[in-house]
Amino acid sequence: MTGATYDRYGLTGNPFRELASENISDVELFHVNLEVDDALHAIEEEVFEKENRAIVAIVGEHGSGKTERLLLAAAEARQRRAFTVYFDVTAKTPWALRGLATEFRKTAEAAGLTKTFSSPAWLKGIQALEKLKDENYDPIAAGKAIGLALNETAPSLLLLNDMHNLMESREVHAFAKTLQEVTDVMKPGVLVMFVCYPSYLAWLTVNLAPFASRINRSFRLPGLTTDEASLLLAKKMLPKRLVEDLDPIYPFDRESVAALNEAAGGNPRRLLELADLAIEFGVAHRLYRVDSNVIRVVQPLRTSAAAAASAPARVPAKETYSEGAGTKSSPPVEKPTPGMKAS
Repeated sequence: MTGATYDRYGLTGNPFRELASENISDVELFHVNLEVDDALHAIEEEVFEKENRAIVAIVGEHGSGKTERLLLAAAEARQRRAFTVYFDVTAKTPWALRGLATEFRKTAEAAGLTKTFSSPAWLKGIQALEKLKDENYDPIAAGKAIGLALNETAPSLLLLNDMHNLMESREVHAFAKTLQEVTDVMKPGVLVMFVCYPSYLAWLTVNLAPFASRINRSFRLPGLTTDEASLLLAKKMLPKRLVEDLDPIYPFDRESVAALNEAAGGNPRRLLELADLAIEFGVAHRLYRVDSNVIRVVQPLRTSAAAAASAPARVPAKETYSEGAGTKSSPPVEKPTPGMKAS
């Protein structure tokens, strides 16, 4: 199917083909601001001004926007020239502490802080962590070294993505105790922010209560409202718009967006996956509008958790279209209705 077929929707192509915003430029372009973002911004502002210190947990299921918030924080920090260490804790991370130490060194190098004869004293502690031979390290000493590095470079941010991946690691206790020590020594101007699944925060609360008690704020990301879902879809479609004077959510309407969002449970990633299936279905059947009936047809095509973590499936061209209760027919062909201008 060629990109030209999307011109019936005033688009150059399927705007939902790439679902995740994995880089800073994308995340800033497509971000939909929620109430939680205002609270996060206020915390970050106090840190940038060295008025406060904080450890923050952002909690949510897969696709709820956790990594997006870390990337936004990183973008803002770099604009403010704050020392920012971003570290992905992946399921394949063999040793989190050494990997984190490596990211500290790389950040210091990028900031021009690593010089042959005048490297900062705190860097020696980080380099020592990077050279550790095994996972039987002293979490208190490691935490002090990281805390010193953050204090000396303040305003500074330590951003840890997907901490729940530590659950299967032998390092799960030691790394959390290291962060506990970081929170004990860090000073105003330092922010430690991590994101995780709810199960990991629950595990911390039961198994490492001293660390959990040091978390200043935890934010559970809410599901999108219909208005927020509409804005997200409109933002994703805007870069591919051919026609400016169409309704920003066309070929969807408010009813179909509400159906999409309900089917997605308010989850942004699932919303985009379903929108991808729906727009492919509409193109395959030469529909000029993707209505709520289309959503009911494509919803069963995304029925497993595995589908959320994989590339979206294309809708088969021969899929039948249900119009009305219990009837199957060729889809109606209607002309697009001009609406408000996309912005």
